[in-house]
Amino acid sequence: MVEFKTISYEVVTVGEEFMSEDFVIKPEDVETYAYAVGDHNSWFFEDSPFGGPIAHPTLLGNQALLMRHSKYIVPAGLHAKMQFEFIEPLRVGMRVRTHGKVIDKYEKRGRHYMVTQFETREEGSGQPLVRGQFTQMIFPESGVHRETTNR
Repeated sequence: MVEFKTISYEVVTVGEEFMSEDFVIKPEDVETYAYAVGDHNSWFFEDSPFGGPIAHPTLLGNQALLMRHSKYIVPAGLHAKMQFEFIEPLRVGMRVRTHGKVIDKYEKRGRHYMVTQFETREEGSGQPLVRGQFTQMIFPESGVHRETTNR
């Protein structure tokens, strides 16, 4: 049984690893994502220069962000920065999984941040599809930073 702790600057450790659930890219995922981001490029539904339809390259961004939830209760946070490297197109029917590692945590202007590096691979072949890094602000347990309480 997994015991979940509430995420905090104090409990997150540099070098800590995360893994997402596996995810099968379904046609309705591609359609829902296109609607959500307002991008209905024909490559997502018809032929593309990659040979057949592909999924939006940032479709799996949330999978990387949600890895922390495999170990922690994450009541709130602020997405500060995210970088992607798109290696191979995402296709309907692929089963994918994201692995990540905390590579830094720091305090800046009284706020706590964690930096996680990630890679998403196709489960069957192990082919890397997307690499990246994201920086998240970790809110204090009270939900309010020190200087905010003095206003």
